[in-house]
Amino acid sequence: MTTASIFTGLKVLDAATFIAAPAAATMLSDFGADVIKIEPPGQGDPQRRLSFVPPSPRAQANYGWHLANRNKRGMVIDLKSQATTEVLKRLVQWADVVITNFPHGT
Repeated sequence: MTTASIFTGLKVLDAATFIAAPAAATMLSDFGADVIKIEPPGQGDPQRRLSFVPPSPRAQANYGWHLANRNKRGMVIDLKSQATTEVLKRLVQWADVVITNFPHGT
């Protein structure tokens, strides 16, 4: 028998980068929340490249990225584009929780 986790049904929009805020979204996902991680087009979240900075050990996969973003769905959105305002608005309305660590006004 499968039992629901404590956050099953909770909808989370992860609009953050670098460690603390994405880690909070990951913990919610570990306990059943449905998390959508949004990233900018091109190279994505800058944390994707953090594992290539010394003293990180060389590896074929970015373990830190996978660890910090497990159990999340991903979406590319150009937050600098006026055309995506409606998409972002719909995501925020969908979510019960929005996690971000961008400065106010960004």
